Amino acid sequence: MTWLVLCGGGDVAARWACEQLRDRTSETVELVTDADLVGAGWDHRISDDELATELRLPDGRTLTSAEIRATLNRLIYAPPALTGMLVPADREYGYAEFSALLLSWLATVDGPILNPPTTRGLSGAWRSSVEWADLAADAGLGCVPLAAESSDLPTAAGRDTWEAWPPHAPVTEDAIVVAGSVFSARRLDRVTRDACRRLSRLAETPILGLVFESPSVASHPRLRGATPLPDLRAAGTPLVLALATALAGTAAEGVASTAVRTAAR
Repeated sequence: MTWLVLCGGGDVAARWACEQLRDRTSETVELVTDADLVGAGWDHRISDDELATELRLPDGRTLTSAEIRATLNRLIYAPPALTGMLVPADREYGYAEFSALLLSWLATVDGPILNPPTTRGLSGAWRSSVEWADLAADAGLGCVPLAAESSDLPTAAGRDTWEAWPPHAPVTEDAIVVAGSVFSARRLDRVTRDACRRLSRLAETPILGLVFESPSVASHPRLRGATPLPDLRAAGTPLVLALATALAGTAAEGVASTAVRTAAR
C-alpha cells in the first residue's frame, strides 16, 4: 500500500518529510508535485456503485485511489499550467473544473488526509487574519489586534502570481500542531498547548503552524498568525514520528514537547 505526499514543486519541507517517512516505514511513499499533474491522465469514476480514481503520471507511475492508504496533503492550488493552452476567456472555467477534479479525487482516497482539502484551499482552508483571530478566541488563545487585509487570501485575478504566494514552508512558526501533538521551542504551558490543539480541530486542519506575538517566553502568548503549511523540518525527527503515526491511522490525542530547530536540515 502507498502513502502519498502531495505538494507544490518548491515545497522543500514536504520533500524532506517524504524522505524521512521513507526511512521510517515499510509503506511505499510516493511524492507527487503540482508539476507531475500537468500532462497526467485521469480515470475518475463516481457512481452509486463505484468511487475510484486512476492517475497516470507523465513519468510512468500509476496511482489508484484503492492503493493510497494515507496522504500528506500540502498542495496549495492546481497548477496554472494546466489551463495555459486554453484561450484566456476559458481559463477561469477550466481552472475551476480542474480544482473540482482534485477535490473529488482526494475524496476517493481512503485513510487519513493531512490536511484535507476544502473549497477554500486544497490543503485546508486559507483564512483571513480576522477569521483566524475569531477561531483563536473560540479555542481559548489570545490574539494580537488584527485588521482584514486584501492580501490575506488569493484571488482569481492574482492567480498568475500565486507561485510566490504563500511562501512554501516559511521557517517562522513558534509552534506546530500535528494531529493533536504540539511541538514548540517555547515553554508553552498546558493551557496554551491545549488551546493550540483546539484551534487545529476547530480549523479542521490537523497540521497547523502557529506564530505568536514575540519570541520571548510568556505564560499566555497571543497568536499573530497561522498557516496550514508549516515548515515540518523545524521539529525534526519527533515530528516525523508523530506524522508517521497519524498517517498510519493510530494517532492518539496527546501533546508532544520538543525543541523546534530553527536551522533546516
